[in-house]
Amino acid sequence: MAVASDVELGRVRRLHQVRSYRIASVLRIGVVGLMIAAMLSDTRRSEWAQQTLLIAVYAAVALCALALAFSRSRRWLGRGRLVEVGRLEPFAFTVIDVVVLTVFQVLSTNGLHPLLIMTALPILIGLDVSSRRAAVVLIFSLVGFAIAVLEDPEMVGTIGVTEATFRFLLYGFLCVTAFVAVRVEERHTRSVAGLSTLREELLAQTMTASDVEQRRISESIHDGPLQDILAVRQELVELGAELPGDDRVERALAGLQMASEHLRQATFELHPAVLEQVGLAAAVQQLAVLTAQRSGIDISTDIDYPIRSGIDPVVFGVLRELLSNIVKHSQARSASVMLGITDETCVLHVADDGVGFDDETVARRLGEGHIGLASHRARVEAAGGTFAFLDVPVGTHICVELPIPR
Repeated sequence: MAVASDVELGRVRRLHQVRSYRIASVLRIGVVGLMIAAMLSDTRRSEWAQQTLLIAVYAAVALCALALAFSRSRRWLGRGRLVEVGRLEPFAFTVIDVVVLTVFQVLSTNGLHPLLIMTALPILIGLDVSSRRAAVVLIFSLVGFAIAVLEDPEMVGTIGVTEATFRFLLYGFLCVTAFVAVRVEERHTRSVAGLSTLREELLAQTMTASDVEQRRISESIHDGPLQDILAVRQELVELGAELPGDDRVERALAGLQMASEHLRQATFELHPAVLEQVGLAAAVQQLAVLTAQRSGIDISTDIDYPIRSGIDPVVFGVLRELLSNIVKHSQARSASVMLGITDETCVLHVADDGVGFDDETVARRLGEGHIGLASHRARVEAAGGTFAFLDVPVGTHICVELPIPR
């Protein structure tokens, strides 16, 4: 298995951290409900005032964590882009969990239910993806549990030292189990990152091999048949000068002109030299113009992409496939191409007013052996991007996003 790169390992860890952060934020709401039930059923009324205040503060914190975890404005996973969660944010809420539940038990001078609620702490901490951070919090949680037991003289007197020790050991076992779960999750994260790195390496090798083969074919067409046609056309031009008014020569010249244009377009689509010479923006513009001329579809463009990047061949390949599908299957009268950069991400929008196209169509055509669009979609996703069909009343609107490598 390939060794995970630091960048890929960080990306997978952030992905797991976002997922764990969201799960913990939902469980925390349940803990608030359990605290309320424990207060009403198993604590003295004289303690309700201070416990209610503590629960109210904790409920506000829980709602705040829930809002942050699922906030659209934070865009943890906005449009396929992974935005880093602050390292201290989930940790801070976990520390609050430990402090609040420990204080809640200390404020309850009798009752088993408040003590049992503290068993939720190892579950919340077990969602972490850092064994070092989890170990620190679990140790403090264990200390808090011991304090909660020792600070309740009625409980110790009722159940005895032996039972209190057993409960402490049982809680310690839960903490150890939580730590083992974190370690397993950490190893799983590294494994996923390693597989992802391997996938990207294989994709890069495949793309490189494909580009080399397409370049070879393009150069072979350009230097062979295209040059032969141009040479024959030049001879016909000279022959036409000697035989003015001969329609056969004019028809032959027109046919050779059309053949040379088709070959030029084929070489461009196989390996556009303009992509290497002046960049993706010019290549996209030229591809849109050539497709419009060939198909008769009105294709408008909105391009703002002033850079060069390693993802440019992937973007050009998927656009070429999308425009080809529009020409062959959409029956569209007009289409649009938008290429730009948003938050260090290449964004490509391709829309048309045709008969429509969706995920089910892609799956059906893949089952029929048509792998073109599906393969480009796999390349986009393997490069860390997204390929999405947007809801539109008419036609098809596809959005492709790819993170621009630094």
